Amino acid sequence: MEEFVVRRQIRIKAEPAAVWDALTNPEKTKKYFFNCAVYSDWEVGSTITFTGKLFLVKSIEMKGQIVEIEPNKLLKYTLTNGDAADEDTDFSTVTDKLTYENGETVLSISDDVGSGEGAEERFERSEKGWDKILEGLKELVENGG
Repeated sequence: MEEFVVRRQIRIKAEPAAVWDALTNPEKTKKYFFNCAVYSDWEVGSTITFTGKLFLVKSIEMKGQIVEIEPNKLLKYTLTNGDAADEDTDFSTVTDKLTYENGETVLSISDDVGSGEGAEERFERSEKGWDKILEGLKELVENGG
C-alpha cells in the first residue's frame, strides 16, 4: 500500500514557546492557516476544531481529536479529510514536533492523509497547503506577521 505522508521542516528564529503559541492560539492561526482559528482544551482525547472562511470565501469546520500533547514540544492530532468522515481513512493524522537548536526552533510536521479514495489528491493539496502555512507561521513568529 502506498504511503501518503507529507513531511516538512522549517527553522524559526524564536523560542519553542513562541512557536507553540502560534500553533495553539486561535487569533494567531487565523493569520497563517487559511483564515481558520483553532480551538481545543489541549488535552489528550479532547476535540480540536479548525473553523473559519477558507480563502475568505468558503466556510469550513474541520474536527479531530488530540492524540498526544507535550506543550512546547509535541502536538499530534487527527483531522477530518473533507465533509464526511466515517471511516478511518477519512482522517489525517498530523504531528508537529518542536526542537530547539542553536537559538532556533525546528518545527517538523508530518501529515498522514490516509489511504482511502482520493488520498493522492489530498496528499498533493496537503503538500501545497503546508508550504503556505509554514511560510506564514514563520513570518508571524519572527516578524509579527
